[in-house]
Amino acid sequence: MEIYGNTLCISHTELVSGIMTESNLKQLRNRGKLRQVRRGCYGTPALFAVDSLPLKYRTEVYRRHPDLQEKAESKPFMDTITPDGEAMAFYAEYVLADGRHLTTEKQAEYANNCAIMNAFRRVIEASNSHRLRQSKPKLNKCEFWRKAAAALPRLADRYPHSLPESQRRLQRKFNEYLRDGYVCFISRKFQNANAAKVDDDIKESVLVQLIAHHNNLDNAAVAGLYNAVARKQGWKEITASTVGVWRDKYDLVTAAGRLGATNFRNTKSMQVKRTRPTAPFLMWTLDGWDVELLYQATTTNKNGHSVTTYCNRLTLEVVLDPCCNYPIGYAIGTHETPELIKEALRNAARHSMELFGVMFRANQLQCDHYAMKAMTPLYSVMSDKVTPARVKNAKAKAVEPYFGYLNKTYCKLLNNWSGYGVTTDPKRQPNAEALNQLRHCFPDEEGVRRQIEGIIEMERKRKVAQFRKMMENLPEERRLVLSKEQYLLNFGAETGFKNAIEGGGLRPTIMGIKRDYDCFDINFRRYAGERWTVKYDPDDLCEVLAVSEDGSLRFMLAEKYVQPMALADRKPGDAAELQRVMQFNRDLEQHVTEQLAEAYDKTEQLIQDNPQIGNILGRLLICDSDGQHKLPKARKRLQAAETEAVEIPIIPQGAPAADKDDYSIF
Repeated sequence: MEIYGNTLCISHTELVSGIMTESNLKQLRNRGKLRQVRRGCYGTPALFAVDSLPLKYRTEVYRRHPDLQEKAESKPFMDTITPDGEAMAFYAEYVLADGRHLTTEKQAEYANNCAIMNAFRRVIEASNSHRLRQSKPKLNKCEFWRKAAAALPRLADRYPHSLPESQRRLQRKFNEYLRDGYVCFISRKFQNANAAKVDDDIKESVLVQLIAHHNNLDNAAVAGLYNAVARKQGWKEITASTVGVWRDKYDLVTAAGRLGATNFRNTKSMQVKRTRPTAPFLMWTLDGWDVELLYQATTTNKNGHSVTTYCNRLTLEVVLDPCCNYPIGYAIGTHETPELIKEALRNAARHSMELFGVMFRANQLQCDHYAMKAMTPLYSVMSDKVTPARVKNAKAKAVEPYFGYLNKTYCKLLNNWSGYGVTTDPKRQPNAEALNQLRHCFPDEEGVRRQIEGIIEMERKRKVAQFRKMMENLPEERRLVLSKEQYLLNFGAETGFKNAIEGGGLRPTIMGIKRDYDCFDINFRRYAGERWTVKYDPDDLCEVLAVSEDGSLRFMLAEKYVQPMALADRKPGDAAELQRVMQFNRDLEQHVTEQLAEAYDKTEQLIQDNPQIGNILGRLLICDSDGQHKLPKARKRLQAAETEAVEIPIIPQGAPAADKDDYSIF
């Protein structure tokens, strides 16, 4: 930008650097719509007159260079009306009290007002400067403002504005502009403040408090209470429509008081957007749902009369894998309990084994806070990390919308469907009159259980192929195996009795049948005095878990292999199992022999130093060939006493001691 021949000019490089394209520049120049002041040559850029640029390009030039009006002070009034870049920036960034911005049209209108007022000011200042320097007559203000007001309609075509065309009002607006600056053109009507009745912080606070009341008062009630205060304070009274305006204005502030913190967090707070897990078993989420399927149940009241009810529902506990919304586990009960959650997790473990041959745990388990203290140990067994959702934050759990999907996809097609919920639009609910007529056809509790089981099985069939395919995305380090021991310890059923080790192992009674279990762990037979609690899986009785009374000892027992008595009845595998038992017994005997040998080695020196300890006659009643027991024993004692009385005193000091007899244990 530079002044060339008393003309404000812009170079070719500045124009094509984001203001307009090269082709636009050539077209405007060829059509005569852009005046070229200087041709370009080597080392000298081409210059174009800024005032010959079309309005949108000229506006962009002044927006980038807000101080250009200072370079055109010497130009006449009508020729020096230039866009005010600072004014444009001010109105573009100005924020009204309610958080809104000025519209683009208003920004341009107010910026043009400022540009025209700046031109008026420059003419007045230039006239005063010439008068002082050249002794010219003083500027006639009345004549100036008359001409200025008369020129405004002609300026409106090029610079749309909202300046008053009255001479006196225009002069007052000019003085206001000099005093207040850019803000003087912003109309108070944007805030409806000209006739506002709630026009200070105290009145506003009273109104906001009434709107935010926990009773969720309507507009008429709020207006009545506010007016009661207003009459005592001498304020202007308001109407219900006024309250409605303020309710919309302060909806964010009053929502928590009117509707509660949960509603505020779900509708006003910023929500987190998440993606589904990329593979199975990365995350599980579980929750209970009162299935919208009705069944009939008959009970006896206190008078002994039978009463049938038709509004009963069952609870479905679902363990959901959100990777493809696959119900990996479920359980059905009358209501949600820790036992029902435990059964759903057990079903999840069993179903993972049915799909992949191994029971898997989840890397992360999301749950609610129901029975959190009691269920945390079990959650920790079934997952690597437990992440409870925030209380009353249904959006955090993917299982919540899944229940709505089951209700809409499956339950809605059944005759005993009860609907969506009490808060749903009645037009979307089933016909209550028809349900009342069909109530005698409702299934019983067992029938509804079969309906729910059918829904889950159908859902699994639809998604099992995708679930298996996505299993390929699960890294090896994320495949957390649930051991059979942990499974039985946490989910196994108990016989109700305790068993002791017998020669054949443990013989618990399971489901009314005596069964034999044994363990090939040598340590198991060391605790013959313990009494064991047997935990078993009713669906798989091949293995059980034996747990000691204090829970410190646990051994996995396998069902004993039954060998045929007759060799002719032998089947393939019988010999191998027999050899396995015989090898175990040989190892057991070897283990016992090694333990005894170690004990003998440790006591041998003690026996040598104390022969009487090794006197087997002092411990066992073994007779000699004559049938005597006491006589050999007495002789032995006398010989020992005589040796002690006669031989010991004659041993010279320092002489080697006589060899002592060796006594073996047996």
